[in-house]
Amino acid sequence: MMMPAYLNSCACHSRQRGLSLIELMVSTTIGLLLLVSLSSMFINQNRARTELDKSNRMIDNGRYALELLSSNLSLAGFYGRYDPRTTTALTQQFDPCNLVAMATPAQSFDLMRMHIQGFNAATTASQIASPPCTLTYTPGTEKTVKPGSDILAMRRVNTNIVFAQNVAPTNGAVYLQISGCEFEPGSTRYLMSANPASMMLHQKNDTTVGNCYRSGGALFLTPPYESLWTFMTEVYFVSPDNNPGDGIPTLKRLELCSPLSDAPNYCGGTTQFFTTPLVEGVEFMQVEYGIDSNGDNVPETFDQCSACTPQQWADVVSVKLHLITRNNEQTRGYTDPNTYSLGLAGNYTPTGANAPFKRHAYTQHIRLTNPSGRRETP
Repeated sequence: MMMPAYLNSCACHSRQRGLSLIELMVSTTIGLLLLVSLSSMFINQNRARTELDKSNRMIDNGRYALELLSSNLSLAGFYGRYDPRTTTALTQQFDPCNLVAMATPAQSFDLMRMHIQGFNAATTASQIASPPCTLTYTPGTEKTVKPGSDILAMRRVNTNIVFAQNVAPTNGAVYLQISGCEFEPGSTRYLMSANPASMMLHQKNDTTVGNCYRSGGALFLTPPYESLWTFMTEVYFVSPDNNPGDGIPTLKRLELCSPLSDAPNYCGGTTQFFTTPLVEGVEFMQVEYGIDSNGDNVPETFDQCSACTPQQWADVVSVKLHLITRNNEQTRGYTDPNTYSLGLAGNYTPTGANAPFKRHAYTQHIRLTNPSGRRETP
């Protein structure tokens, strides 16, 4: 049966041949809304990932700073076989970077007894009255100190010995030599000097063929001589900048560097202190010192040591470290609401330009293995 012509005409005209303007506008709007939503989600996720990365770096930097300081503190006071304790009370102390005192026997052994020496910033806003080692509060130098942070000096000898016959007399480094010979003339069993040529303490030898022995009542002392230990001083401080003017607070170290006999141009050819940036983002460092005043290897008090005597420094057997680390970059729209404890130095509350940074606080108690171990009773 054939359909009337007018019906075919109506069916043909009812077919859709394209989009109307309204439909196009609606679909475009929906697409834009989806694109905005996806873009917003991507931006938020990227921002969250960036903040997470910054926080992870900050936490890792804080842990690394603690590990670095802890491992070096565990070596403080290491002098090989030499025990620097005596019954004579200490009465003098020197700038940690005083090279003359290190090479002067009457002073160097007192320095060795002070395995730790600190300089206290009493509060988070304080400046140390007389910073050691030409450190300064003047901005713009690699030795600029951040107010509110302590300065910590540690002394020891290098764990690698140097053979006396391999050391050039003009080396300039400061050395410790420990005699192994029970027949060493006089009472000199230990020497400390910047002139290796003058260091001729003998090695131990229990036979009649050697460099240190008695035979028929006669004393025989001949070379070779005992090996040397290079004296080391490390000074840790917090600077407001990694590189002058960049505004990134950084834990730095002043380290005594000496030329080597096989590399005379090392350290610029002369014994001097070099500044090395260690960990970015360390904003404050405060130190408390555990003082064992009665010799039982247990600290009776923990003190900031604003005015510790030389003898009290010799009696330090442990320290408490307080660190605050922060992100190197601000967080947009963030204001740090926290108050951070720095032990006896009080609390720190970020304000003003310091408020938009996220932070983390650390505290660790560290035993000084060498000085405390020498006090232990079997």
